[in-house]
Amino acid sequence: MKGIDHHKSKFLLTHREREVFELLVQDKTTRDIAGQLFISEKTVRNHISNVIYFEAHNNVCFFFC
Repeated sequence: MKGIDHHKSKFLLTHREREVFELLVQDKTTRDIAGQLFISEKTVRNHISNVIYFEAHNNVCFFFC
């Protein structure tokens, strides 16, 4: 994409993903997080999946990129 530094941004989480992750590590449930952030539980699960994907991708790139 034009104007985006892919090297710098491809491993960063969005603000919302960070919010979800911070609540998750505080042992909040998906329902608790959804209620606190005014989003659906499905959206919370999507954000959690994105965090897991980025973490897995970072680990693979550490060894193979």
